[in-house]
Amino acid sequence: MKAIPDRVLFVGVIHTDIDSVKHVRKAVKETKPEVVAVELDRDRYQQLLHPPTEQEMTAQVPTGEVVQDLFQQIALLEKKLGNVTGSDVGAEMLAAIEEGRKLGSKIALVDRPIQATAQAIMSVPLDEVYRMFNMIPGASDDIQHGDAQDLMTTLKEEGAVTAVMEEFRSEFPHLSNALIDERDKYVANALCTILNDVKGKIVAVLGAGHIEGVQNALSKLLESQAGS
Repeated sequence: MKAIPDRVLFVGVIHTDIDSVKHVRKAVKETKPEVVAVELDRDRYQQLLHPPTEQEMTAQVPTGEVVQDLFQQIALLEKKLGNVTGSDVGAEMLAAIEEGRKLGSKIALVDRPIQATAQAIMSVPLDEVYRMFNMIPGASDDIQHGDAQDLMTTLKEEGAVTAVMEEFRSEFPHLSNALIDERDKYVANALCTILNDVKGKIVAVLGAGHIEGVQNALSKLLESQAGS
């Protein structure tokens, strides 16, 4: 595969982790990129700017719509996790945008639109979606009982994120394709376009679990371009 130009800096983050917020700010300040690309789409960005309350989030869950239920329950879980860790959901992305704007960097929202991801999940076998949905209450209980900080510490260990992703792929192959693989390809396409459009440095802020997939997909795109 073709090597990704060294003017692209990938910054892997753990969502709702205060250390990730600091890491992102430092990376953008030191790199002074022409473009800051973040793992957000427009709808998600607006939600971060104007976050709904927990009551509003719960009220928005339509009865019987399992995919929307899943999205809402994941959002509630992230909110609880953020309350424990002291870092709001998406704080690392907003920090990257803020630092980029201070430097006059262009901001690129490179994640796949959430509606497209939801549509992809609708093609996932229902038993897999329900298995995922039924795991959330247990994860929420773990957070309530103080296991969140232990989880964050574990995820920062070398190889931990890769192990978690492999386990998720094994347990939920169709969901992992919709939630991870297809989004990785979308982000890679967006970054490829940015690489062709600008000559300066690019900082790409992505969830740590997306870094390897996006890099592999981007390498293949660049190789294809070079060979055409």
